[in-house]
Amino acid sequence: MKEDFTKALISAWQKATAKEKSGASVFLKRFSRHLPAQKVLGKVHEEVFEDFDCLQCAGCCKNSSPVFTRTDVNRIAGFIRISPGEMEMRYLKADAEGDFVPLSKPCPFLLENNYCSVYEVRPKSCRGFPHTDQPAAWQRHSVMAGNARACPAAWAIVTKFQKGEL
Repeated sequence: MKEDFTKALISAWQKATAKEKSGASVFLKRFSRHLPAQKVLGKVHEEVFEDFDCLQCAGCCKNSSPVFTRTDVNRIAGFIRISPGEMEMRYLKADAEGDFVPLSKPCPFLLENNYCSVYEVRPKSCRGFPHTDQPAAWQRHSVMAGNARACPAAWAIVTKFQKGEL
């Protein structure tokens, strides 16, 4: 049952990430040099997400900071009927690269029921999160390690590769 799988995975993820912070980073640094084919990445990604219910968790929205590009800001501001400048002032701050990130965590658009109030127009960085089916994301091992700390499903995928469970 999807709910049971999700609860068990969240529990295992919480225990593992509380114990160890650097092991995934070390593994991912080596792994990113010898990535399996995109087909393999996609298969493992699909297997985990077939049984995982993101709405029971919302770890990504609670624990990480998505990047909002200028295009995202304009689109979301129009959707919530405020000016882009007002959206930036209320909800966002500029990061070192000049992109925007939420002022605080959890994401200001996350609702109590773990739904996203701007889901239809959510930022591009949210649409594919945790990007475990994309080879380019794996090559940025520090980002993928962060994704695994923010998302139980990403952690499960990284763990499958670490243990050779393919």
